[in-house]
Amino acid sequence: MRDEVRIAAARFGLAVPRRALTGTHGERLGRGLGSSVEFEDHRDYQPGDDPRHVDWRAYARTDRLAVRLYREEVAPVVDLIVDRSASMAVRDAKARALRDLIDALGLCAGQGGGRVRFLEAGGGTFDPARETALDRPPTALLPRSPLFPRSLRVVVSDFLTPDDPAPALQRIAAGAAHLFVVQLLDGWELDPLATGPATLVDVESPQTADLVLDRATIAAYRQRLRRLQDDLADATRRIGGTFAVVRAAEPDAMLGGDLLRQEVLVPA
Repeated sequence: MRDEVRIAAARFGLAVPRRALTGTHGERLGRGLGSSVEFEDHRDYQPGDDPRHVDWRAYARTDRLAVRLYREEVAPVVDLIVDRSASMAVRDAKARALRDLIDALGLCAGQGGGRVRFLEAGGGTFDPARETALDRPPTALLPRSPLFPRSLRVVVSDFLTPDDPAPALQRIAAGAAHLFVVQLLDGWELDPLATGPATLVDVESPQTADLVLDRATIAAYRQRLRRLQDDLADATRRIGGTFAVVRAAEPDAMLGGDLLRQEVLVPA
């Protein structure tokens, strides 16, 4: 982990929304939900919940299984889901920015003692300190490893695939306390230059495309990119999550600029 990442991340923590994504009336997060003796609220029972927290008196009255929620005495779990496909390393600056962002988000999530799990999109858990390769083939966003019930969840990807990400985001959001959707893009992906004739190579397939990078071509590309970002923002908004676009840059610019402004991070 680079020193620049540690210095930048020390200034911020992961934002914790006051309310969960889904559930019944009154479901609150506060600073997280744990197991103290101070009763907070109810929510519907979910598979995997501790049976000791079921409110059996409420069940007798309403015929609905519900669990008691308590103010946090234990740290929340943060599931950090990372796209490690080859497109995330299309340029060296983007690959470095992704590694910095993974490290920084892990530190920010742990500022208050949060427990962070690093999950590969379409795969299992991984250690970002040891597994740094960004060469996976395109895959689904949903990890194979089960997501922790009521965890805070963060998805980091460029979302530059032909597939509609909305169904996968809905599945990732199911049972979450909150979902942050972070789109990381290289400067060229955000603002391509008109350089004339070019051959574009798909880093994740053998496909190539010969075209002229002129004003009209770039205008059409930017329109498609805006449409993708609008669709991502709309899909995230429908599930009550937070969407942010991050330009690959130095840690301080990504954290103190993009992520702070878009309310993924808050001052520590």
